[in-house]
Amino acid sequence: MQHTNYAQVLSERILALRKEQGMTQEALAQRLGLSFQAISKWENGQSCPDIALLPLLADIFAVSVDQLFGREQQANQPEPVHSEQDMTEPVFSYCDELPWPDDDTLRGVVAWGRKILKHEEIRKKRFIFAPQEECTWLLRYSPLNVECKCSLHVEGDILGDANAGSYIECESIGNNANAGSHFECGSIGNNANAGSHFECGSIGNNANAGSHFECGSIGNNASAGGDIECGDIGGDAEANGDIRCRDIAGNAKAKRIVMKG
Repeated sequence: MQHTNYAQVLSERILALRKEQGMTQEALAQRLGLSFQAISKWENGQSCPDIALLPLLADIFAVSVDQLFGREQQANQPEPVHSEQDMTEPVFSYCDELPWPDDDTLRGVVAWGRKILKHEEIRKKRFIFAPQEECTWLLRYSPLNVECKCSLHVEGDILGDANAGSYIECESIGNNANAGSHFECGSIGNNANAGSHFECGSIGNNANAGSHFECGSIGNNASAGGDIECGDIGGDAEANGDIRCRDIAGNAKAKRIVMKG
């Protein structure tokens, strides 16, 4: 009787499932609280995951523990039914020919044929997204980095960078926020840039808006095509409208500067 080498099957399944979801070894390691070298050893058959990690791996890949070992679900056991609220991660087909690096960024695009459309091109083809003339990408979990050519709505935090061709709505943003139009969110860990306006909490570094913005304290410089209303500004401030804030550490230029108590 021939016995299945389950250690080899497990290593092959982890590699295949990771690639199916477009996930790097670093991303999987971060989810598990391990080093990417540990993932590499699993996939090369040099070691196996601790048994306590198997349920977590199954959850990440949206499979059963049996399926991690290449065992099909028993016929008398129905497949689990997941509601939208149960889904914590999207599932991807892996592709080696996309025009961006294989990093930890979740990207959403709208394509016309084989052409990836920019936000202004999406609006021209408004009949696709009538009546709002807009495409919004909705995520119901907290991604690391996100980049989309249209609008982005996240029901949670964005842990790293957030980039959208139009607007961004989310909880806090861990690093940089860049929106072609505007955004509304909590605190931003680094830089905030909007083509139009934004409303958010504190900003760790620089803040810039083509129109106006309202936020908490700003760690460094602030600039706007219209008004600025915020807490403390840690560097220079420049606005074509008014500036209303508590304190400005550097130089300031505006139509009117109002220091709030």
